[in-house]
Amino acid sequence: MSEIKNYFVQGAVLIDVDGAALNNMGVEKSSLSENATAVKLIKKGRESYPFISGQAWRYWWRESCAMLGWNLSPITKDGKVYYTSARPDTYEDDDVFGYMRAASDTFTRVSPLKNSVLVSVIPTKPLEEFAIMGRQHQDGDNPAPYGKQSYSAVMKGLFSIDLDQVGTFTSVSRSGYQNISKETFDELVKDDNNKPVDDLIHKDIQRVRLASNKRIKRIIEALQALKTISGGAKRTTNYNSVKPDFIVLSILKGGNNPFDNIAINDDGKATISEIALAEVIKDNKDYFRSGIYIGKASGFMDSFSFEALKNYISDDELTSKINFGSINEAIDKFVVENIEKIIMEMDS
Repeated sequence: MSEIKNYFVQGAVLIDVDGAALNNMGVEKSSLSENATAVKLIKKGRESYPFISGQAWRYWWRESCAMLGWNLSPITKDGKVYYTSARPDTYEDDDVFGYMRAASDTFTRVSPLKNSVLVSVIPTKPLEEFAIMGRQHQDGDNPAPYGKQSYSAVMKGLFSIDLDQVGTFTSVSRSGYQNISKETFDELVKDDNNKPVDDLIHKDIQRVRLASNKRIKRIIEALQALKTISGGAKRTTNYNSVKPDFIVLSILKGGNNPFDNIAINDDGKATISEIALAEVIKDNKDYFRSGIYIGKASGFMDSFSFEALKNYISDDELTSKINFGSINEAIDKFVVENIEKIIMEMDS
């Protein structure tokens, strides 16, 4: 196997919501009202699945990072164009979430943090509700009717963090590689806390990498933000928690997330397949660079059996690498036991 240290945090989440309207398509005419808000749906075959756009999930995630103390990059408006400062050395969100700045100089950064949409595990038809915004007025009642949609679902999503890219920048005049200006690049190289590093594939491309402690802190805080993440549309009347009710985390060599098929439709009920998860762990045993950390909220999918998972794996050495606990326990144990260790290994 290649010795290239292309290591990624790979994660999967499930979020259980009831009567939710977390991401909407805007106002449209419905059978109930000419002023109706429809939720986002995606079709697969003949079935429809409520979903939350990847952009919306990222927005909630970034805001949660700010609550942990991140200094978010200021947004500048230039005509109809909005862009950030494009200073990933200074602003954590520019580093982890990426950007495209098309101003006098064009700077782009492919996000080290990648995420899917959040989509219902089973097909669901949203409920159409007829509602009235009515308040007492001095001239009498003046109700304003409107319609809205909501749904109950278990939503699944994937994410990945490219550990080689966090805190690592280039200034090459090439699409996707000109993260920062040449002047900023030279300033960073002169700082003894940073160091120049070669690109993993294109050895002619030089990069500058921030100090290990900065990168470790950014990765840990990005993951810990999932413990307090909040967001979604219609929160006033359709409030739901968007914190994961199930999470699996690991560090793997390579950029493919193997946890995409572990949530299944079991005769109309969303569930975690112990067989599918066991297969993922066995098939990728040569690619894991950490243990496998599974977190589950009590009361959610209590039919999931950790013992059954271990029996399906039937490999004592492999099952010893699996950690099981609550959501916060899994996240905390994962970051404490692995992030500093793997970054220091990559930097050695």
